Amino acid sequence: AFPHKFDGLSPYPGGAEAKFGASPARSFVSSVPRENLRSIQQGTMRFSWRGTMCNKNPFDFALYPMLIWEQKPATIIEIGSKFGGSALWLDDLCIRFGLQTKILCIDVDIQRIKVNRKNISIHEGDGRDLGATLTDEVVAGLPHPWLVIEDADHHYLTTKAVMDFMAKRMVAGDYLIIEDGISVSFGTDSRPEFDGGPSRAVGEFTSAQPGVFELETRFCDFFGYNVTWNPNGYLRKTDKAAR
Repeated sequence: AFPHKFDGLSPYPGGAEAKFGASPARSFVSSVPRENLRSIQQGTMRFSWRGTMCNKNPFDFALYPMLIWEQKPATIIEIGSKFGGSALWLDDLCIRFGLQTKILCIDVDIQRIKVNRKNISIHEGDGRDLGATLTDEVVAGLPHPWLVIEDADHHYLTTKAVMDFMAKRMVAGDYLIIEDGISVSFGTDSRPEFDGGPSRAVGEFTSAQPGVFELETRFCDFFGYNVTWNPNGYLRKTDKAAR
């Protein structure tokens, strides 16, 4: 039983409810009531870091530092950086924690990213064609552990492409965070252009390739069941190779 249902809405074409994994399956719906989510979202869309738009909600703003302190990533790959506020925040966190983490920002429009930091590099690229940016040579030069953040256009095909690409290149202990699957809790009927969005991609990948990623429920459920903008989206790579 989950706190509330999809009310007839689904990220899957045909009306099937999105679930994480084959069995036992987890719903992607947050336990936070929809009216509260909408209120929090208003603040999220106005939130900035050091004067640069960051768009982080209070739950993941608290969860990321715990994950980074524990994992101590050598490389952060952010797919979808918008204005660079989150990269700036992540760099500040890593510096504060005494880490020498390198941050790669990948975005289709790098002209809008005005962040200038020695640990942050900015690369033009598309989540649906990461191989053009993250070539074999580039990937070989990125030390692990990785923290990969998929925060691009929230379309099903983009998240699916990112998961397929990264699963073959990540190693055990790397993290993949799929941002903004919370859209299913708002009601996907209002954003049909996402075609089911990140949650559909995560549900399909984990059902088709169980065991490649382990769901870290201690992050997803830290404040309550999927009280995060990344429901079922804190994923740790296991030692099982992706097919």
